Amino acid sequence: MSLSLFRAALAAATLALGACAHKPLTFAAYGDMPYQAHVADGRTDEQVLLQDIAPRLRADPAIPFIIHVGDIGRPEMACNDAYLEHTRAHWARDLAKPVLYTPGDNEWMDCDRDKVPHAGSELARLDAVRRIFFSTPVAAPPEWQYRQQAGQPENASWQKDGVHFVTLHVVSKGNGREQVLKDDPAAAAQLAAQRDANNRTWLEQAFARARDSHGGALVIAMQFDLFGAPDGGPGAFERCARHAVYGPVCRQIRDGAVAFGRPVLLVHGDTNAYCLDQPFGSTAAPLLWRLNAPGDYAPIDAAIVRVEPDAAQPFQVTGLLSAAPPPAVCDYTHH
Repeated sequence: MSLSLFRAALAAATLALGACAHKPLTFAAYGDMPYQAHVADGRTDEQVLLQDIAPRLRADPAIPFIIHVGDIGRPEMACNDAYLEHTRAHWARDLAKPVLYTPGDNEWMDCDRDKVPHAGSELARLDAVRRIFFSTPVAAPPEWQYRQQAGQPENASWQKDGVHFVTLHVVSKGNGREQVLKDDPAAAAQLAAQRDANNRTWLEQAFARARDSHGGALVIAMQFDLFGAPDGGPGAFERCARHAVYGPVCRQIRDGAVAFGRPVLLVHGDTNAYCLDQPFGSTAAPLLWRLNAPGDYAPIDAAIVRVEPDAAQPFQVTGLLSAAPPPAVCDYTHH
């Protein structure tokens, strides 16, 4: 081989090695708050959020963005435009960095309950959530390649340092099919089916983008806990996979992760069993984890997630306030 060909081959090999090396990335995640729940020192979770959590997240340059996995307040608080605008202003003012938010059931599906002041159409509240939070794209740098799904703008995707992220609108009560009190149930079911179809397409595209760009990892964020009932114990994935509504997304996450062959993390809220585990099966899907994010009355904290795609444990999580890792077993006996 000539010297020039050798140098060209060496340069190509060096470039390939560089493309395979993935830098660590850190982000924060929480959800299901503020609920005006009281903590041990007598403050509410909103006070802890404003006085302790937000200042530390805002001041840390190593955290480029925050994921909020929905339920931005109890339905009695969250089912009106003023509260949604208040939350959006709080993120801009107190966090002062991109907040990537996926809606929870509290801010739209539960807005037809009798306990909610001025209870009304849940579908109208979903329109309000979309108008207030998603009509303007998140102010993300161009290199993040931030995009929203046409027709379902709350579904977003972006990438940072080779780690890909995607949000999916998946909430409780059959993802909008059950307990429809002030809308036409048939119309609600039709819209829920369309959301499910959009989610499948969006997740498929996210896996494809991560694979085609040789991404180091994929992080999926949604509100609903796929494994919360009845107890989250052994067989949690099998129960989810058989569910008429949630089975398809459960299977798609697992099968997509196996085909991707790189680390995948599902981040969700909805229940207070704060944990980092592998309910999809550590043997069937060894590179797939899930994080049940802090919030929902306990613990009142934010998770700091460090992604090291090439490490033996690619997702390392600590509490912002606690500085402790989450439990490795989800405790669903806590209510």
